[in-house]
Amino acid sequence: MRRERRIYPLTAWLLLAALVAHAFCTGSASGQTVQPPARIPMPDNAKITLLIQTHMAALSHANLTGNYTVLYALGSPAFQGVNSPAKLAANFAYFRSQGIDISPAILLPPLLTSPARMEAGDVLRVTGIYDTNPQRVLFEMAFQAVDKAWRLAGIAVSTAAVNHASVQAPAQAPAAAKTPKEVKATTK
Repeated sequence: MRRERRIYPLTAWLLLAALVAHAFCTGSASGQTVQPPARIPMPDNAKITLLIQTHMAALSHANLTGNYTVLYALGSPAFQGVNSPAKLAANFAYFRSQGIDISPAILLPPLLTSPARMEAGDVLRVTGIYDTNPQRVLFEMAFQAVDKAWRLAGIAVSTAAVNHASVQAPAQAPAAAKTPKEVKATTK
């Protein structure tokens, strides 16, 4: 009889520990399921400008040095999964071979040609130009929210003569079918 009394308290403690562990794992003690994370809010204009400038500067430095490891490191896991530093170097080889220097663009504010937009709940897409002379720099960038930070998910950059550059984004050519003066690195 004494033995039975000792088992029940132990069983009760084990049952309580299991309930607490279950509540901890599911996020509630009442059996409710954990809600998926809310949609990431659209960053304000200052943050969008900072994202564009930071990544354009990284691309400019990579083009000038031939070292794309920083641009790669700024990428989201999906971006890094499909773009090695060597692949980025190959994608942007045209800029280096033609001596195209996009660094003056980072001295000017980017001009968005369409409103920044959220896609799939965690991807921010921006399209615009830098009004530089004699060539405008056209860009499209995508950023993915990863661990509360915006990481590069895709980038397309091209140049066009000022008199020929309408205010639009780089063409949506796949990376394998690059046109002159346009290169692209994306997650797709």
